[in-house]
Amino acid sequence: MLKVEPKEPIQENNTTVLSTNKEDPVKQLEPFMGELKNEEEKESEINKMESLRFIGNCVKTLKGHKAQVLCLKLLSSGNLASGSFDNNIKIWNLEAGTCVKTLRGHTPGIYCLQLLSTGELASDSMDNTIKVWDIKVGDCIKTLKGHTKPVWSLELFPNGELASASEDQTIRIWNLKTGACLKTLHGHTEYGGCLKVSPNGYWASCSNDHTIRIWKMKTALCIKTLRRHNDTIYTLQVLKTGELVSGSHDTTIKIWEVKSGTCVKTLTEHIRAVSCLQLLSSGQLVSSSCDRTIKIWDVKDENCVKTLKGHKSRVFGLQILPNGRLTSSSGDKTIKIWN
Repeated sequence: MLKVEPKEPIQENNTTVLSTNKEDPVKQLEPFMGELKNEEEKESEINKMESLRFIGNCVKTLKGHKAQVLCLKLLSSGNLASGSFDNNIKIWNLEAGTCVKTLRGHTPGIYCLQLLSTGELASDSMDNTIKVWDIKVGDCIKTLKGHTKPVWSLELFPNGELASASEDQTIRIWNLKTGACLKTLHGHTEYGGCLKVSPNGYWASCSNDHTIRIWKMKTALCIKTLRRHNDTIYTLQVLKTGELVSGSHDTTIKIWEVKSGTCVKTLTEHIRAVSCLQLLSSGQLVSSSCDRTIKIWDVKDENCVKTLKGHKSRVFGLQILPNGRLTSSSGDKTIKIWN
């Protein structure tokens, strides 16, 4: 998670985005599909056309938080949860565009939200704690204590355990039923950033120490350290190909072949820190940045196919919705929904 300070955002004129073509661009290109030479080329072209369907218009702006909105999480009900520097978690009905519930309990800001297999919501905070919430009632039902400094990131493991990364340079593994800390992992030499589980039997962590550590799922042993970024790494994602993606304060996005530990691609169009990474259903990568933009990437071609503008401050959080729309949160205190 991108580390931020509680200060007022810089204002900038709103910018309108991209395509004005009312016809479906995918349908326009369908006649040319038969000319493609092979299945691989066809798949690549389909992904490009899917990006054209993503027009990039902001269709709704949600307002209610009183400070920077740092993180987003889609709930099983279809509602959206948001965490903010105003110490609150808000639950939003996306169709109506209204806040239906506010969860209060953390003291300083909330950095990460994680949906649990039980349907409950976990949150972390600058107050050094992790809280578990009954969303329907709106009550905190458990507080996990053990970290000695702010907690920046949460990740749910396939076995139901929760991992947390903190400014105290440790990663803790928690039993959510008992609230007990099962393991405390050391390795990073600066505060921890994002955690990400891969389907390939490992999970990854990143840090202010400019490294990514690869941990074995079963043993929680660090088996590899990836080094190529030259500044803080804030965010991780796993592509459909199994490659790991990282976004950094050095403004770059790097694609990693984990088995060999090799950086195979570097994407370079952001001009400030990369704060969050998500995947569209097409497999394309979405990135947000402190340069106030959101970019959509064709990773195979190393090409930015679309840039979304509209936020007036740094963009911190992204969430893909089931209908294919994208939500983003920002230092301008708003959440935007993009078509």
